Amino acid sequence: MFAQLNHMAMISHQYPILERFYRSIFKLKTSGRADHDAEASCVVGDGYVGLNILPRRDGYTGGFDHFGLVVDSIDDVLERMQKKHPKTNVVKRPSYRPFAAYSGHDPDGNVFDLAERKGDNLKDVYADQKEDEWKDQNECQLRRFAIRTVNAEACAEFYEDVFELQRANVTDSNGSYHLTDGRVTLSIMQWDIKNFSGMSIKRPGPDHIGLKVPDLEAFKKELTRVGEKNTYLAARPLGGSSQESETRRLLLADCALGKMQLADPDGNWIDVTDE
Repeated sequence: MFAQLNHMAMISHQYPILERFYRSIFKLKTSGRADHDAEASCVVGDGYVGLNILPRRDGYTGGFDHFGLVVDSIDDVLERMQKKHPKTNVVKRPSYRPFAAYSGHDPDGNVFDLAERKGDNLKDVYADQKEDEWKDQNECQLRRFAIRTVNAEACAEFYEDVFELQRANVTDSNGSYHLTDGRVTLSIMQWDIKNFSGMSIKRPGPDHIGLKVPDLEAFKKELTRVGEKNTYLAARPLGGSSQESETRRLLLADCALGKMQLADPDGNWIDVTDE
């Protein structure tokens, strides 16, 4: 594939706890190349995709924030954007970023990072992605990044045209667009304010992530064990006696592709499957 989804990013005021949660619950790994004592963020991954957990700085909102791609040629990306999607744009990032030479946005303003496979920006966990000894050692895998956006069809066409992502063989009841790099799915879901009847309005943007686990029943037992042993690492259950919380649960379940939905300790939605 011309492009590969190589990382997902989230923002939190309790980012070290979230790093421990994703390591403990999903057994994601840290990179031996990283300087953990000096990092301004926490990075874990499955050997193919990294999960960047960034500290919440002033002026920023928390939650899932953006995703990143590594491509064969950034020049080709820029040419395709200018030719077919002139209202989209990119900006060059500082050279010390270990995963992004550029950041850009799609037709709705959803942000993504860009790096080139042969570029110098691939460092730390992202350099490890090139090495067979780290790839696929983890049984849990980051498999999906879902965005809820106003012009879903236009955004899906953008990712097809510019990054050559392919329509995945996935159907759901919402008419979402599911694009894949061959392993990771980028889901583009239609945002409509009417979807939030009975609950607080959720703004357009990144909505949830999906992970694959080897055994769902074993995962549930481990989820309970870790949460009981350390309540700071307990997942948040969805739904319940509150009508609004149940509405939120049903909203996620309606667009989820997995078998189980939960929230991490910061409330970020996660869709889990073993298929």
